[in-house]
Amino acid sequence: MRLDILEHGHSRQNLIALRVMRVLAGAEPDDVIKMSMYRPAFFGRAWIRLLRTVMRGESDWSPGERELFGAFTSRLNACPYCVGIHLGTTALMLDAAITVERLDNWREGGFEPRVRATLELLEKVTRSPDTLVPGDIEKVRAAGVSEAAIVDALHVCFLFNIINRLANALGFEWYSEADALKEAAILKRIGYQLPGFLLR
Repeated sequence: MRLDILEHGHSRQNLIALRVMRVLAGAEPDDVIKMSMYRPAFFGRAWIRLLRTVMRGESDWSPGERELFGAFTSRLNACPYCVGIHLGTTALMLDAAITVERLDNWREGGFEPRVRATLELLEKVTRSPDTLVPGDIEKVRAAGVSEAAIVDALHVCFLFNIINRLANALGFEWYSEADALKEAAILKRIGYQLPGFLLR
């Protein structure tokens, strides 16, 4: 159910900021941004800070690889909104040949062993977390993934398991495939930054 309040419930300052974003981007602002700006003390500030750290902070994984993990988790959770944006960002930052079909057939998708092993772990964490055993982590280590990189990938998976559920529950949408691609390009350019004054 899409909440009308995410369109019209912002402060006057943030409504003006959203209008400016529309003009500058030539697209409707991202629904995650709208949600973050709506009640920043309750959700937005902490969420954006965590997103920046996990998705663009220091890591053994490149930002493009982390976008891939986000798109993959979103596909597992059947979240078309997040798949559209983060698959687009993955294509721009990592490999233009990464498609929904490659995500769906990731075992045969031509991913390098360390990425493939990590995708297998993220699939299990997302779909059947109660079945995880120490051997699942050992398989990822054996593929050459460091302890820190395993933790970083799990942090990405955690973030997207949260936002996918919110996006699906609240009816997040992009207005056209072109808008999703614009959002992906913006995300590539500015990362997960929002000016602090919008989150007061």
